[in-house]
Amino acid sequence: MIQGVGIDIESVSRFRKECKNKRFLELIFTNREIAYCQLKKEPFRSFAGKFCAKEAVMKATSERLAMKDIEIRNLSTGKIQVAIHGKAKKGLHCSVSHEERYATACAILEWGN
Repeated sequence: MIQGVGIDIESVSRFRKECKNKRFLELIFTNREIAYCQLKKEPFRSFAGKFCAKEAVMKATSERLAMKDIEIRNLSTGKIQVAIHGKAKKGLHCSVSHEERYATACAILEWGN
């Protein structure tokens, strides 16, 4: 059974501007997320996608969370793992997609997690 669902969409152009500000990056993203995104050819798409995923997770859960409480981890399998307060959150599923102009994410929380 599903306990919660969250979705978010963001403009990549917003992150082209915001991510030039180091303070913005440090407030929103973990060091691991920043390092992952900065390795990409188009890091702003990845930053926008991770931001969407964090927003979607916040909407799907009933917990009061800060952005940095949530870490979006990219696994070698191509799947995403969501960690909250440093621990992988079982039963919380997330999918991210992005293209040139927009990024979007959906999160689903299973009942009992």
